[in-house]
Amino acid sequence: MADRMIFQIPSRVICGEGCVDQIGQEARQLGASKVLVVTDKNIAAAGLLDEILDSLRKSGLNLDVFDRGEPDPSVDLVNEGTAIVREQKADLLIAVGGGSNIDAAKGISIAATNSRPIVDYEGPEKFENQPLPILAVPTTAGTGSEITFFAVITDTQRNYKFLIWSPRIAPRAAFLDPRMVGTAPRRVKVAAGMDALTHAIESFISKAANVYTETCALKAIELIAANFRKMLEDPDDRDAAMSMLIAANIAGFSFANAKLGIVHAMALPLSAIYHIPHGEANSVLLPFGLDFNKTAAAHKYQRMGEALGLSRCEPADVVRAVRQLATDVGAPQAMAPLGVEASSFDKMVSDAMKSGHVAVNPRTIHPEDMMAIYQAAL
Repeated sequence: MADRMIFQIPSRVICGEGCVDQIGQEARQLGASKVLVVTDKNIAAAGLLDEILDSLRKSGLNLDVFDRGEPDPSVDLVNEGTAIVREQKADLLIAVGGGSNIDAAKGISIAATNSRPIVDYEGPEKFENQPLPILAVPTTAGTGSEITFFAVITDTQRNYKFLIWSPRIAPRAAFLDPRMVGTAPRRVKVAAGMDALTHAIESFISKAANVYTETCALKAIELIAANFRKMLEDPDDRDAAMSMLIAANIAGFSFANAKLGIVHAMALPLSAIYHIPHGEANSVLLPFGLDFNKTAAAHKYQRMGEALGLSRCEPADVVRAVRQLATDVGAPQAMAPLGVEASSFDKMVSDAMKSGHVAVNPRTIHPEDMMAIYQAAL
């Protein structure tokens, strides 16, 4: 065991059916008076904002809704939301949606209180002023963004996804309400679930893992293995939905502290260049990343196999089980059907090698390793 460990959980987590009715009270406790809700048109059309807005109004808060959210939030989107915050003088953001909407809110929270372009804040702790506080309501069980310290923003000028890191952008509170995830399209649920599984697996075998992150990651793997299929089979199964929300959340605790690995490093340019949903990019690459890392982290595969419910837990059994889960839920398992071309591989490898996840991967990564995985996954 390491001599020194750090495990940080800045966010308050409120769980349970109907818990979003507390959001106005929580906003008031933070001293808010003017709120901007950051979401997208699909969330609004599904009626998922109704109870949230009602709670805010009952608490006497003024509010506006910014519903321009998009997959892989762009610099332009952050700038647009920032202009509204400044114009309306909002003092609290409420993010409602999947990881993209929550990341957009994080970007806006930084840009609203700092003067430089958002691209200048790539990396750890690059902004000076305290960002606006955020409350988050996830509508997918996947990213864990409702409690993490990261925002992933897309620079469309460079076809490049960049990461902003700071515990200061973690939402002050997250509301895990199983009713919020029932209306999402199946494809969105599948991508989110595979994203959560990737977070749990990669953070568990990360070189930066410790007893705290490992405990969260293993429990997340166990919950996903037991509930992912059930949540997809029955959208009204609130217990399965709640379990998947918790799994994604505690996997977020884990990777916020232990980071990830080769799969996420390689998934970022895949999404940036081809606009493939992040969870689908992870789904394709996860078995290959597991296979690549088995020689460096074989001792951990036994425990992952047990969490997956396997009777045999050799590394090859774990890889097969993850492939089978992806097959069962209908997740993509190759890049070519998603429109990826080998001509992009040089840029993808170059961008992936810049990721901070490379340093904590359990096995040393060379560019030729990434090239081989991209070729195998095509």
